[in-house]
Amino acid sequence: MVAKQLRTIRQQFGLTQKEVAGVLGIDRTTYTYYETGLTSPPLETLYKLSKMYHVTVGYLMGVEINYFDPGETKIAAKKNSDAQLRLEAMSRDEKELLLCYRVLNSEAKEKVLEQLHLMALKTEDI
Repeated sequence: MVAKQLRTIRQQFGLTQKEVAGVLGIDRTTYTYYETGLTSPPLETLYKLSKMYHVTVGYLMGVEINYFDPGETKIAAKKNSDAQLRLEAMSRDEKELLLCYRVLNSEAKEKVLEQLHLMALKTEDI
């Protein structure tokens, strides 16, 4: 069930196997094995994928029906669905940036944002 879920959600986000593997820091063939069911991703990888796609690990494993975190309200779930539609409209670079950001811990996210703000300020001077 994991293989089918991984393929389905990746396709919903309009990503290639190579792009997802890049975000995870693994070889594309390793990721392909996950989607074909030849091997199962380790729990750490499932956790990263769940953060990347904003779904639960249970959803990826096929044991939960809900696409969104069950703790979310219906309004939050609608916003999550709207966010997915906006993600589909992004360029590949924007998607990769966002998906990489999602797998970071809080401290790393703060550092990335600080650097982006600095870079944006320098860009304005040009």
